[in-house]
Amino acid sequence: MFIRRKLSISVALVLTLSLLMSLSASAREPALGGAASFRDANASSDSLVVDFTDATTLSHGSTYEGWLIDADDNKLSTGTLGRGPYLQGEYVSPTGDDLLARYGTFVITVEPLDDPDPGPSGVIAYGAATRGAVLSHIVELVGEDGAATALRDQAASALAYAEAAYEADSLADTQASAAMAAGMVSGIVAQARASADVAGDLLFSAASGDDENVDGTANDLIDATNNVIRLAGEMRDAAARVAAAAGSDVATKVETENLYLWANRLLNGTVEDSEAQGDPSSGGAIAVYEAAQDLGAFRPGVGAPPATGDSLVPMVALLALVLGAAFVLSGGLMVFRSRRRAFA
Repeated sequence: MFIRRKLSISVALVLTLSLLMSLSASAREPALGGAASFRDANASSDSLVVDFTDATTLSHGSTYEGWLIDADDNKLSTGTLGRGPYLQGEYVSPTGDDLLARYGTFVITVEPLDDPDPGPSGVIAYGAATRGAVLSHIVELVGEDGAATALRDQAASALAYAEAAYEADSLADTQASAAMAAGMVSGIVAQARASADVAGDLLFSAASGDDENVDGTANDLIDATNNVIRLAGEMRDAAARVAAAAGSDVATKVETENLYLWANRLLNGTVEDSEAQGDPSSGGAIAVYEAAQDLGAFRPGVGAPPATGDSLVPMVALLALVLGAAFVLSGGLMVFRSRRRAFA
């Protein structure tokens, strides 16, 4: 009888542990494919682009609606997204607010199709929150003085100088503009390395919380910075060949065109015939900047996290499950002992 009792208790404990582990794992799994990503429309990160798949299809008369929530629980509607399974939309701040800097939580609610109430219904279907430690790294990258922001802006300036060199009418003007483009290289390389350092710190510290999406995006960012450094070298070499030209001949024009092409790739990535390669290692300065924004992208799970990001909530839930399992076990033991006494 003692062995049977130990076996039943052990089985119950194993089942309880398995349940807790499965709940913990499922809480980390995104419920939707795709993401809600911050982008620039008219200002820095003033847009949220929503593109999800696999949402549960709602009945007629209902629709999904997106909401950004800040640390003070202020809610901003990003618009209705449809019934599912595809949820798509774009919200652009009419005042050019930096949405990425303010909002760390995104939820999707179920709303009546003709809803007179401007607020959320409270029926939350999906939700996601960005860890505070990740947000601090994002600020280092795309904040006002962020490394990725400076990288993008300097690459854009280099392209403007290269374009001016290509369109110049005299050799002197061509070489002067080419020299200005070449002069941007050291700053571009420095900002690319600074961006990679921030992403590396995110990867090799506990800041990402072992989030595979964050880690993957950080790796993509580093790949793009390595390509930026390579392209900056190619642009510098092309500028040097323009500077060494002795006259405005066909060879000089070809080298000036090469300078423009390398500068364009430096900003926009290794893109040929307007077809993107779809490979982070072919990205340019814009790819680094957008990867930094994507560190704050939302990939919602079922239901919403607490608006405050309170880590005690899941702990309390798990504790409640453990206590419930303990009560079940103790109740089972009491029944077992009472029956044993009855047969004694």
